[in-house]
Amino acid sequence: MYLLIAVFNQYDLKNVLDDLFKSDIEGVTVTNVIGKGSYGIKEGDDILADFSEKVKIEIVISTEKSLETAQECIRVNCHDLGRGAGKMWWTPVLGVERIRTGERDSDALTTQKDKKIPNHTPPMATYDNTPCS
Repeated sequence: MYLLIAVFNQYDLKNVLDDLFKSDIEGVTVTNVIGKGSYGIKEGDDILADFSEKVKIEIVISTEKSLETAQECIRVNCHDLGRGAGKMWWTPVLGVERIRTGERDSDALTTQKDKKIPNHTPPMATYDNTPCS
């Protein structure tokens, strides 16, 4: 299993997600981030450069083949010959657990629809003796 992390331009996000979902890669976490790439925090005469707004996605992936597919989805949609197209990196994952069902590792990464597990939202607790009631 691998954790794939990628930081790239916000306007590429929709196309990346569309390609990932078409490739049956789900379970993506998206975060808005700011940062400065490899061309440095300071430009010219030691003047601080502006940080760029980007998005960061994180995906836990079960196989090396799926990792390569996800990398290609990102690469194809974010490739830009100018500066600031982004970066991606991956690292091994030692374990994963789906909190709701207790499934672990590869089983925790499969889609719910494949297992025919209904999405179940527990009922909200209501209390009659609260100060607001």
